[in-house]
Amino acid sequence: MSRQQYFSYWAKAERDGPGFHLLPYHCLDVAACGQRVLERHTGLRLSLARLSGLNEKTLTGWVRFFLAVHDIGKFASAFQGLRGDLMPAGCAENAPYDPRHDSLGFFLWQKKLSESLWERDLFGLADAGDEDEWLDLLDHWARAVTGHHGQPPKDARFSLGAYFSPADLEAAEAFALDLAGLFLANAPNIDWPDPAQWLRPTAEFSWWLAGFAVLADWLGSNQDFFPFCSEPMPLERYWQEIALPNADRAIEQAGLLPGMPAARQGLSELFDGFVAPTPLQSFCEQFEPTGEPELLILEDVTGAGKTEAAFLLLNRLLAVGAGQGAYLALPTMATANAMYGRTGKVYRRLFEGETEPSLVLAHGSRQLHDGFRRSLLTESAGGDAYEKGEANAQAHCNAWIADNRKRALLAQIGVGTIDQALLAVLTSRHQSLRLLGLLGKVLVVDEVHAADDYMLGLLRRLLRIHARAGGSAILLSATLPQRMRRELAKAFREGLDAPTAELDSTDYPLVTRIRRDGVDEEKVDTRQSVKRNLRFNSLRTPEQVIDWIIAQSEAGQCIAWVRNTVGDAIEAFETLLARLPAERLDLFHARFALGDRLAIEDRVLETFGKASGGEGRKGRVLIATQVIEQSLDLDFDQMVSDLAPIDLLIQRAGRLRRHCRSLDGDPVEGPDQRGEPCLHLLAPDPNDNPDSEWYARLFPSGAYVYPNHAQLWLTANLLESKQTLAIPEDLRTAVETVYSEDSDAGLPDGLMENYWDADGEARAQASLAQANTIPFEQGYNYRGTDWWEDTHTPTRLGDRTITLRLARWDGERLRPWSEQAENAWSLSEVNIRHKLAAQEAPTASPKLAEARKNLKESWPRKGEGYLLIPLTEDNEAWTGEAINERGDTVTIRYTERHGLTVEKPA
Repeated sequence: MSRQQYFSYWAKAERDGPGFHLLPYHCLDVAACGQRVLERHTGLRLSLARLSGLNEKTLTGWVRFFLAVHDIGKFASAFQGLRGDLMPAGCAENAPYDPRHDSLGFFLWQKKLSESLWERDLFGLADAGDEDEWLDLLDHWARAVTGHHGQPPKDARFSLGAYFSPADLEAAEAFALDLAGLFLANAPNIDWPDPAQWLRPTAEFSWWLAGFAVLADWLGSNQDFFPFCSEPMPLERYWQEIALPNADRAIEQAGLLPGMPAARQGLSELFDGFVAPTPLQSFCEQFEPTGEPELLILEDVTGAGKTEAAFLLLNRLLAVGAGQGAYLALPTMATANAMYGRTGKVYRRLFEGETEPSLVLAHGSRQLHDGFRRSLLTESAGGDAYEKGEANAQAHCNAWIADNRKRALLAQIGVGTIDQALLAVLTSRHQSLRLLGLLGKVLVVDEVHAADDYMLGLLRRLLRIHARAGGSAILLSATLPQRMRRELAKAFREGLDAPTAELDSTDYPLVTRIRRDGVDEEKVDTRQSVKRNLRFNSLRTPEQVIDWIIAQSEAGQCIAWVRNTVGDAIEAFETLLARLPAERLDLFHARFALGDRLAIEDRVLETFGKASGGEGRKGRVLIATQVIEQSLDLDFDQMVSDLAPIDLLIQRAGRLRRHCRSLDGDPVEGPDQRGEPCLHLLAPDPNDNPDSEWYARLFPSGAYVYPNHAQLWLTANLLESKQTLAIPEDLRTAVETVYSEDSDAGLPDGLMENYWDADGEARAQASLAQANTIPFEQGYNYRGTDWWEDTHTPTRLGDRTITLRLARWDGERLRPWSEQAENAWSLSEVNIRHKLAAQEAPTASPKLAEARKNLKESWPRKGEGYLLIPLTEDNEAWTGEAINERGDTVTIRYTERHGLTVEKPA
């Protein structure tokens, strides 16, 4: 066979037309994108060179070559037969296309190509050590680039002859040899290390290389920049005249090149309207980074300016080259939305020069955020490339642009939920692209104390691999237990190959600084306006709470009751509705359709937010769940809360007399004329012979939300005995009383069984995190099962949830519950526990059945992952049906005032 026979093989083809793109050209397109990114993204090139152990020139040559063989598996007759009209002569007929070309490509590399290249010493390694060890090392590179469709290639358990004809094998080998001549011929002489010692670093490096291959394939598959070409020409000519110029245009359009970090700036230069820094912000203004990886943990009370302090640190880290961007990770979508708004006002000041830095919001409902929609750049829609039987890379390219949960970590500044970062250490499809996105970024994690033992295990693994890659991190918390602080610091030090350092300080507020060469713990003061005494008063029954709320409302106070479950919130709302005017009451929880929830959130912010005033607040009552614990800047005159763990109570109390007001409720400069705050607690008596049902008797539903009743007793006992916490002086002691490793010492005998059950569950969560996270030291390997889609990857434990889409059924057609013109179906969604509604209920109406079927077929992926719930009007509510996990038919009831409830069968 003539060497030019490899020009008979196709890689991309039009879905409904004769056009196609030759396989050698697509391989060169992807290699050109990789080369240009490395040449123009200095920070990324230096990071990959350090991780790989290669100098920059050798790295570029190897990356070019391996990216050019990323689709070598498409030489298989099994792939070429997907388009019989384009199949080259000499291909085998009817070869099965299972496994896919990624796995076929790696098998071809292992069984034929690597030996062929080694025999000719095209890598220049023949005299550098043991052949088998070097081939194992090169396998890590090949596995990373062939596994560019979201997961590693599967291990081969088949014969090459079952998928490749002799002509296929000859063409593939000829192409690989020509690529080596093009990309490896002028490699510099290197004093190669012992491959046995280099094997583990190369295995770890393969994870970032895999992400880089995904990125290069994404760019090189865009038909707008790489139009189909079926005319044979020398590889060198296509490379120089077509692939490289097209790659330049593709990279410019993608917006991947970083802006230049700005010089150090003060608080007033970064933030408009900030003149006098808080003590924590002053500390961060004086911070002198070394340019080496470091972890900074900022602990201070709510309202102390931790977010602005983090941006000051970020500015200084970027200015000395300790990063080229950042990912800001928040615990919830609501907190991410709030942070996105704040970041949008400041992020450009972190950079200078002509390159416009990118800012992306990353979570499942980002398309509903008005500010994000307005900030989207116009991206290419791409062409209509087609690979039969699989998602083609061009369509996936377009999906990445639209699905910014995945693209966010590639942006220079990304803001999203912590889940998007944690997916980088789990076997989630395209995990490697997220890992690559974090390379060279400063990772900022807010409300880090919110992580349970499972999420803490994931975060530890993330910090470890982030430090290994040379990254820095900033963690923020108001109520971080010492155990968590030590574990997070230990993980980061492990990533630096540094021994564990003791953290001894019990001071608060505190800045902890972790570096390879040591640890610093420095006490800071807090701002005067957030220093206060927080009193606590216990109420024993819901009836007492109701009477107290009515009395406060009649006195003109605005009040919040924070309940631990949606059901308890609705019940309290109904009770108060019978005794107070309806216009004084609001209900806010997570089980409203998203459009209604956003409207309620706006109304709550208007009524109880920082800018609210006198008459609009007077006598108003909000019954809410944990949705008001974080992110929303609310300010209540009075508050009562169901008993919850101490750190959550402190978070809730952050919305109690948060700003300075007059006695009439109008904002004033200060001091707050309403006096010191008092948080009322609905809690069982901690001195009333607590037994295993101590908490559940008062909170039968809440007992499942907070199953560690020992921690709840410790919280209640602490607050019952102290009655007042001095903020910030008492916060460390309060948190440690509940969360320290010896907190069980004073527990009543009746709660010991619960304590040990909770302790066992925490250990099980930590073990599960260790089992689920990736062993990076083993390399980019297939672990026996297909990787999860990101929407199904367990970044959090807890009851499985499902999304309902509520529809109004008028007997003729189904309309979304939301009447908004845009995103109506998304705004009609409600998330509930899967056990409550697991399937759509059948209907006796053929017309409704047909309407539901047609509607779901019009949705992406035919509505997979959603339950469509038709609702009909029934008096003052809308009702429908679903099937729960037990197979029972349940009634779904929805009103704009109460939200969604599920009524169990009689």
